[in-house]
Amino acid sequence: MDDTGDEEQRRIAEHIEWQKQGAWVVVWGAYTRCFWAYACWPVVPESGVVISARDPHNLYAEMRYVEREHDFLRWRYGRA
Repeated sequence: MDDTGDEEQRRIAEHIEWQKQGAWVVVWGAYTRCFWAYACWPVVPESGVVISARDPHNLYAEMRYVEREHDFLRWRYGRA
């Protein structure tokens, strides 16, 4: 990751959350220096799903993987 400041990283987290339309809560961890995403849809396991990544592109890719793994698209849009 580059030397982008915390405020810019927070904006990136907000943008990812906006793209996901409320299906995830996404934050920048200033202490951990990672992005964190928390799934907030009913088709995840009871224990929940939390993803972290230092790079926003990796975070987004992992979020998509988890969505496919837990049939998110079927729940959200009624299709596979």
